[in-house]
Amino acid sequence: MIDLSNAHFAFLDLETTGLSPWFGDRVCEVGIVLSDGKRIKETYQTLVNPGRPLSPAAASTNRLDNETLRNAPIFSEIAGEIAKRLQGAIVVCHNAPFDLQFLDSEFRRLDRELHVPQVIDTLKIARENFDLPSYCLSVVAESFWVQVGEFHRALEDALTARLVFFSMMDLLKKDNKPLNNFISAYLSPAVPDDEIQLPTGLGEAIHSGKRLLITYVDGKGDQTQRWITPIQVLGMEDYIYLRAYCHLRKEERTFRLDRLVEVRIETDPNPHAR
Repeated sequence: MIDLSNAHFAFLDLETTGLSPWFGDRVCEVGIVLSDGKRIKETYQTLVNPGRPLSPAAASTNRLDNETLRNAPIFSEIAGEIAKRLQGAIVVCHNAPFDLQFLDSEFRRLDRELHVPQVIDTLKIARENFDLPSYCLSVVAESFWVQVGEFHRALEDALTARLVFFSMMDLLKKDNKPLNNFISAYLSPAVPDDEIQLPTGLGEAIHSGKRLLITYVDGKGDQTQRWITPIQVLGMEDYIYLRAYCHLRKEERTFRLDRLVEVRIETDPNPHAR
């Protein structure tokens, strides 16, 4: 059995240009925190030149810009540094399938394989063991009284995931579950999974069963705000779309998910804004 107190962890978080590597999105920032048990041994952070523009949604979320990323190293230049830090570690992510599919894609572009035989997903642990209003990292951190800095930057989120993980492990001690119970392996998919992997907050909003107030950027760069009722997430030929009933147009429409720069779940059952 693996001893939590001296296990070697790599807490990993990525920022990306969009929602899916299967549609060409790339990694644009990497954050890694190495620790033996709770003792931090090293932190690593780098921006990455993704070779493509940020989507409107990504730029709104991580507040990076294309000019800054243009001067960063490309992934091939830092792949060895990442692989070295992950080797032999238990890799811990919040929403691990989302992050690891991107890292896997980057290594595949270099004709290299990503070997992550030991993975812990803090999102999975939280959902299976705690009743929380939301399971996005910011809400989970707040629920466990974790003091954090800036969200949606890779190193800060990796540091937050570390604190969240150890807080959950402390609370779950009473269940006498060994650390091995929370470990799985990342298996590289040959094709996308049937279930499209989405960021936690966006996925929760879409599947909440409630109307959403969205700020949407169209192909011309114009922003509009509207209420929608989600129907279905679709992987189409060029990207991932949300089919929804648009209360502004009073008809079903499709929206590219990487152009949703803000999404809010309806709280008032009879909002005035439509």
